[in-house]
Amino acid sequence: GSSAPIRSMGCLCMLRPASALLLLLPATSLRVGGLPKLFQRTASPVTAREAALVSLLSDAFSAREPPNEAAAVAAVRDLSSACVPFDAARFGDGLWITVYTCGAETPRWQRLAQSRASRLLPSPNVAGQRYSFSDDGGRVLNYAELVGAALHITAGGAFEAVDAAQRCPKDFSVQIDGGTVCVGGLTLALPISGPGYLRVLYTSPAIRILTSLTRSPDRWEDAGLVAVQLPAERVAPDWV
Repeated sequence: GSSAPIRSMGCLCMLRPASALLLLLPATSLRVGGLPKLFQRTASPVTAREAALVSLLSDAFSAREPPNEAAAVAAVRDLSSACVPFDAARFGDGLWITVYTCGAETPRWQRLAQSRASRLLPSPNVAGQRYSFSDDGGRVLNYAELVGAALHITAGGAFEAVDAAQRCPKDFSVQIDGGTVCVGGLTLALPISGPGYLRVLYTSPAIRILTSLTRSPDRWEDAGLVAVQLPAERVAPDWV
């Protein structure tokens, strides 16, 4: 099962004036590209870990192979404990594709999307979610392809924040109110509905990590499932 996210306290850093030190530096050191290492910006551990995980998972998705499990689990754990700020605008509209899951049994929608038959398709099946925020409340659309876009299923509903937290983990209640199965140009209604509970463990413009705290309606996924998602344009540009 997935471990509970770890909350951490932030730290305040004070920067002291460096004008006196700058006066002691040679003029050539002040040119762009000539700054000493003391003043060069380096990626934070969180940023570096995020970039490594994005690369690991996008490469594995494109190759239709599982990623290095130990590396993926360690990176997911580290990012989930970073307590990054939650910003609805950064959470992003558009489809985000689930490229990795852990923490619970492989969900039904993922088993269908990654069946043996799917390997005969020219590109991987796409499965993911779109979260949209508005003044009237949030809407979520779950999307999973079985034979590309020619055969796909959806499930949609409303979601809302359950607290005023400004940092991750950020919790939302979800109420699924209907679904569809689409075959070619024909769309049929799916009688699916029920409550859910979403926790956002990590979010940035490049990646987000989500977990379900309850079993989804009709057991499409179990409680404790952790899903890592990347924007569709990152891993499925043809779909966009």
